[in-house]
Amino acid sequence: MSRLFAVLCCVVLLGAAGCATTGGVEVAGRASQVSPPPTEPPLPSGTPVSTDAVAVLRADPVVSKEVKAALVPCDSGGYPVDDRYSDLTGDGVAELVVTVFPCKILREVVPSGLGIGLAGYVYDVAADPPERLLSIEDDGGVELLVNSERRLMVLSNGYRARDEPCCPTDQRFAFYVWNGTALVAEGKR
Repeated sequence: MSRLFAVLCCVVLLGAAGCATTGGVEVAGRASQVSPPPTEPPLPSGTPVSTDAVAVLRADPVVSKEVKAALVPCDSGGYPVDDRYSDLTGDGVAELVVTVFPCKILREVVPSGLGIGLAGYVYDVAADPPERLLSIEDDGGVELLVNSERRLMVLSNGYRARDEPCCPTDQRFAFYVWNGTALVAEGKR
């Protein structure tokens, strides 16, 4: 009887040990197929695939010599341009909006919205060659920003009588909208 009891205990212990797992592979059915994530984030609808903002600016005869001279790589290796795409004309194709900054200004230290750029431009890059829709060069500083209503805000600085050469304190805002043929000033604040 004790032998039968010992065998039953072994069977129970072996059964319990077989149910306990310490890891490993568990087959629970077919694995679902997963698509790899896209390698690059998708561009906005109508965005030209490859537009080199620096090349567009260099090819434009209206861009001043001073701005073209600033189109060299900075110490970081990048060009001093802030380029983005936005459909300002409402035709479903994004335009190139670019602000040129001097390399000496550390954009990481100086927040956007201070109007510190040398110049700002808007191009229809769907045209061949790209068509300039707006050009603003201002020695006090300028920056182009786009809001959600397809309005272009131009922030520019001006010098007051007691301002230091480094620091203009008169800020002006102008809003531009597409009138069907051109970007026109909506008003100034």
